Amino acid sequence: MTTTNPTRRPPRRANGRRVSGLSGQDGRSPVGEKLRDAREIRGVDLFRVERDTKIRSKFLAALEDGDFVDLPGDVYARGFLRNYATYLGLDADEIEEEWREEAGHAAPSMTAIVGPQPMTIRRGIVFQRSHLVIAAVVIIVALVGTYFGYQLTRYLSYPTVAVDSAGPSPVYLAIGTPDYTLTGNATPGTTVLIAWNGQEPQTVIVDDGGHWTYHAILRSGSNQFDVTAKNLDTSHASSTVRLIVFVPVATPTPLVPEVAFTTPADLGSVASGAVNVTGYGIGVSTVTLTTTYLGQPLAAGATFPPATTASASPIAHSSASASASASIGPSGSPGPQPKSAGTAADGTFALATQLDPGRWQLTIVGTTARGVATKAVTRTINVPYKGVNLTIEVKGGDAWFKYWRDGVAIDSSTFVDGYKVSVVGTKTACVYTARPDIVFITFNGTSYGPVKTWGGQRVAFDINGPRYTASCG
Repeated sequence: MTTTNPTRRPPRRANGRRVSGLSGQDGRSPVGEKLRDAREIRGVDLFRVERDTKIRSKFLAALEDGDFVDLPGDVYARGFLRNYATYLGLDADEIEEEWREEAGHAAPSMTAIVGPQPMTIRRGIVFQRSHLVIAAVVIIVALVGTYFGYQLTRYLSYPTVAVDSAGPSPVYLAIGTPDYTLTGNATPGTTVLIAWNGQEPQTVIVDDGGHWTYHAILRSGSNQFDVTAKNLDTSHASSTVRLIVFVPVATPTPLVPEVAFTTPADLGSVASGAVNVTGYGIGVSTVTLTTTYLGQPLAAGATFPPATTASASPIAHSSASASASASIGPSGSPGPQPKSAGTAADGTFALATQLDPGRWQLTIVGTTARGVATKAVTRTINVPYKGVNLTIEVKGGDAWFKYWRDGVAIDSSTFVDGYKVSVVGTKTACVYTARPDIVFITFNGTSYGPVKTWGGQRVAFDINGPRYTASCG
């Protein structure tokens, strides 16, 4: 954020006198001073405001200096004034009223609107040729509107797809089965994309009735088909339907048990913290879920670091160790206990857990009926902050401070160097300190430095971030 203010422009003069639209007895405009003070508190310069509000900097300077010679007129002046006040967080109506009092302008008058008077003479309906023309135009407009409405609905709608040849998934075939035919239905006019075992998707044409067919060559073991319908004109795609076709290997080697995730998506975000884990297992009877806290949530717009991506690869892990150990959550608090669920007849499973804000690793391990554990499979997700999460820390000496949460005072005292406390509010939090230079603030995972950054001894927080406040109570 740019904090350097541009050099103030000297007042314009005409015939040796200062030309000003608004001014007090000391030659300054109280409204302009109020605008300038609000901007300087926010730490932005006029060029930054110009980029954000699209009001040219010379007009902004005129508003702050009370010099309206360069403004294009009273209507534009009022519009610029209200937009600038709203941008700075001021009451636009109050600022405009003060400006009118200083400038001596009268409040805008409201023109009375007189409605149409009822006709006093009633005549019978007489059809003329012009009526037929009007009716034809109305019909044409209605037909054109219906056509464009249909096209708009088609453009905004998302296609659907179904695999009606799948049956239960996985589909178990005989040893050595070389191929398999997938059939199904999709929204007419779309294209079906079928990806086999993560390879580039194959394109399948959908006929006018919405039917499609795909003949796949199988390999021994698990064959995963991800089927998606896509409208190539709008790039809208349906949800993906997954089909697992398993062809046993023609050897005496026993089936290797395994598990896999379906949801949630790897490196995805779960806003509420309510995580639903689904997937499928081969040759397993139960699946155990373990959660591991990795650190604070990602900042808005940030992505997972590259090191996190590597954790998505399967690692060796036994179900016994997974079920015996709990994860550690934020601030060292115990995380959710491991959870287990049985698999359905088709091998699918579902587990649910509630997680606090942070980055979490989800680990699933399957167990066969004989107690043999599969390899662990992991995914990493992000649970963003909810509400106001504030960390207050003393650095460089002892400091007195008091803090509030949702308008209620929590504690006040002189805290020693290195003291740290976390405050979690639903809507607001506030800090007041006698040492704003050594009391540091971290809000929703982002460090904002000492309290003095906001130009005083107090700083308030809401979901939009920190701001200066004249009072916390």
